[in-house]
Amino acid sequence: MKKKRKLRTGTILLVLIALTAAVLFLLNRPMIVIEMNGEAETTAEAGQEYTDAGAKAWYTGKIFRFIRSEIECKTDSQVDTSKTGDYSVTYTAEKNNVKGEAVRKVTVKDTIAPVITLVSDPEHYTRYNHPYEEEGYKAEDAFEGDLSAQVTAEEADGKVTYRVSDSSGNTAETVREIVYDDREPPVITLEGGSEVVAFNGSTWEDKFTAADDCDGDVTAKVTVEGSVDTSKNGSYTLTYRVSDEHGNSTELTRTVFVKNKGESSSAADKGHIVYLTFDDGPGGHTDRLLDILAKYDVKVTFFVTGAFPGSAHCIKRAYEEGHTVAVHTYTHDYSKVYASPEAYWNDFNKVNDIIEKQTGHRSTLFRFPGGSSNTVSKKYCKGVVTAVAQQAEAKGYKYFDWNVSSGDAGGTKETDVVYQNVISGIQSNAKRGRASVVLQHDVKGYSVDAVARIIQWGLQNGYTFMPLSENSPTAHHNIAN
Repeated sequence: MKKKRKLRTGTILLVLIALTAAVLFLLNRPMIVIEMNGEAETTAEAGQEYTDAGAKAWYTGKIFRFIRSEIECKTDSQVDTSKTGDYSVTYTAEKNNVKGEAVRKVTVKDTIAPVITLVSDPEHYTRYNHPYEEEGYKAEDAFEGDLSAQVTAEEADGKVTYRVSDSSGNTAETVREIVYDDREPPVITLEGGSEVVAFNGSTWEDKFTAADDCDGDVTAKVTVEGSVDTSKNGSYTLTYRVSDEHGNSTELTRTVFVKNKGESSSAADKGHIVYLTFDDGPGGHTDRLLDILAKYDVKVTFFVTGAFPGSAHCIKRAYEEGHTVAVHTYTHDYSKVYASPEAYWNDFNKVNDIIEKQTGHRSTLFRFPGGSSNTVSKKYCKGVVTAVAQQAEAKGYKYFDWNVSSGDAGGTKETDVVYQNVISGIQSNAKRGRASVVLQHDVKGYSVDAVARIIQWGLQNGYTFMPLSENSPTAHHNIAN
């Protein structure tokens, strides 16, 4: 009986085990599990390449998942980092008609702030009591590109603060320390000039002003050494001195001639007229030169060419601002210009066409390339300058040479030397009682750099700047061909 009982019990257990295994087998239906590397929700930086972390796919059962095999996992990525927003990366796998799918959410965001780059000139400075003059800046965003136009600049307490934000709200800020300096001395202007006449028995009135680029009107700070006795004929020297708040000083002298009424002083007046003239332009420095001339309200003469078509607008500007525009040469190629009198006038008319187009008028004033005394023209046509000079008079044209050379045509490339050459020439002419016709070239930046100083010196010393006209002195050279 005991053996039968044990056998029955064993049989029942085997049946139960078999039934349980059968049930589990039936319940362990096949499935695909996709495991993503990394987070199911992640972010990507706008404008940068997105690299997906990937995923693996397994073929397994719902119950016995430890029994599995890796199968191919396919990826379909829709992430476009050129646009912000939410995107999906879909992973799929399939085996024995069993399919699996998983989705990763990728949010494209712009989290990087723009970069502001400041342009800084080591020679740049801001005058005391003046606003900062911008040197330049650029703002670049890795996603949106150039944002320079959206930069705001705020000046306060000796600093300029620059700010810019992109469309995602990322903000950049940088600060520039303003460099203040005062490098220019005051300018003393003597009414009547550095040489004046007072008549015997009259009352001498000393009139002058002084201005500083930082401090403004400093006339009250001027000290005057010397005196004038109008009861005695003779010359008297007055010395004027002034300093600004930062130690820059200016000193000028004035000579007062006390004489009897009726004595002529016209020669001295004529010697204090200066005609600044500029050849070979307009070019890359002409607009800057016109700005300088406008600042001092000085009118000059431009002998223009057709060499730089991109600067032709300067002819119109010069004319409208009261300067004289005259003919120089279209090509400045001596072999073409001086090939014959006919070639010269063909070149001449081409320049005058440009002048007429810009100003509405043709010019009757001109300057020979190289001046009327040039000898290079002999290589191309004997007597061509003589012939053109004679024909010009018949045509109603007038040519001008010069009696003061700046040396910028080959003698020097130094601004200080140009300045010294010009003022020395003007002084020499003034002693002879004759006006100065100064030759410079507005295509030479170092020559243009000297103009403000020449004008300041001239105004301080009683010279008058004028543009050439048909009635002006021609300063003719001796024609060499």
